Amino acid sequence: MADTQASLRIERVDATRVRVSGALGFVQAAAAYGRYGEIAGGAGGPIELDVDGLRGVDSATLAVLLAWAARAARGGRALRLSGVPADLRALARLCDVEPLLGIA
Repeated sequence: MADTQASLRIERVDATRVRVSGALGFVQAAAAYGRYGEIAGGAGGPIELDVDGLRGVDSATLAVLLAWAARAARGGRALRLSGVPADLRALARLCDVEPLLGIA
């Protein structure tokens, strides 16, 4: 479990911005889902999630991001992605979930 968590890095930039980088695919999905607390932090308001550093993007990546967005929404917050890699953008477009992830 430690290896899968180590491959995904979650770094708080400030109260509302978080940078996510590293691998987030099928292998890391279960552990990543449980790390939502690191995304949400203690502050309220919208969450900007910079995903420019993600690699190994697949449908599990999209599932985790959607689950995090749903958890944020249940808490009255919006999750918005920035720095979206082309492969993740294409997958979100194919699945018609761009609006759910705040992808413009």
